[in-house]
Amino acid sequence: MAELLNKNFMSVHYGEIALKGGNRKRFEKILIDNIRRQTGLNPIKLENRLVLENAGQDAKDVLRLTPGVDWIGKSFAVERNLNLLKEKIDELRKNSDIKLDVNRIDKNYEKDSQWIYEFLSKDRKKGAAKVRVEVFKDFFVISHDIESCIGGLPVGSAGRVISLFSAGIDSSAVPFELMKRGCSVDLLHVYAMPNTDEIIRSKVGDIVREISKINKVRLYAVPFSVFAIETADVGHGYDLVLFKRFLLKLAEKLAGRYGYKAIASGDSLSQVASQTLDNIKAVDRDISVPVFRPFITANKEEIIKKAKFYNTYGYSIKEYRDCCSIVSKKPATHVRTEKLERIEDDIELDSVVEKSIKSMSVFDVWNGSLDFVKPEIVV
Repeated sequence: MAELLNKNFMSVHYGEIALKGGNRKRFEKILIDNIRRQTGLNPIKLENRLVLENAGQDAKDVLRLTPGVDWIGKSFAVERNLNLLKEKIDELRKNSDIKLDVNRIDKNYEKDSQWIYEFLSKDRKKGAAKVRVEVFKDFFVISHDIESCIGGLPVGSAGRVISLFSAGIDSSAVPFELMKRGCSVDLLHVYAMPNTDEIIRSKVGDIVREISKINKVRLYAVPFSVFAIETADVGHGYDLVLFKRFLLKLAEKLAGRYGYKAIASGDSLSQVASQTLDNIKAVDRDISVPVFRPFITANKEEIIKKAKFYNTYGYSIKEYRDCCSIVSKKPATHVRTEKLERIEDDIELDSVVEKSIKSMSVFDVWNGSLDFVKPEIVV
């Protein structure tokens, strides 16, 4: 890699992937392929990190939310001359106070990390910018303007999940939580708008396009009308929990049809009345695939912080006619499972699910570009 000497480039570091032992090469390949597809750039492997040349702000914005990437930084390779290294570090000090981190990748280098750190260090103020020095076989690499990224594992390394998506704060952040665990995530949205053109022009379309900058996503759009008509006589209190049950049964049906291994939801335990432990137990009853709830223990402030990091918060707080807001304003907090079962039998919930799917529209979205797909040719 001597060709990097005296060049500027972007360092792309991963953490969890490096711990994968014998499987590491597989995860590295998936990450490299993902970065190449998302940025159009060709990552170069350098020990346990990647290097990108000619990476601008657009690439930086994408990499910040690319699952598998722990941190990125602007980097420069210099010859293995300690005095030259110190000169470069001092140049960085002219712009701001710095906090040094030294990592000796080449363990055969005569000076250890602590010695190099003490050779380069000066007194620093609290809050100083982090600068990392790495010792390679052919050169030193100096990294600065370091930015933490989403971390985790690369998308495509852990299977496919279908996520319940209302376009609210919680459900808009869930796909990123699953993607950083290696899942490919598609979305199920039940809409009350007159047609799909309106939902695509709404915040739903904005959020789906944002997610698609990281990985291709499929949106299943199902009309609310069938459920609304069939449940018109259901008493107040059970209607919202019944709607949650409808969503899970819809997702379960699509999971069986299209090969999803799990369902995801943005529920947070006891955050709202419909998300009590009793209600979650009731709606999960006999669902044949796992239901993941990555925010089950998070409070609202924690979820909002995540949503802001994922760039979905600004869209998700826009006004929209969410189906959950149409049904009961005072849902039962502790539904009785046997009563819920009777209601499902009375309205023939499985039939409602089948009728709704027949009116479903499907869209494939990649890097902001949206294409309609006929449901009968979905694979």
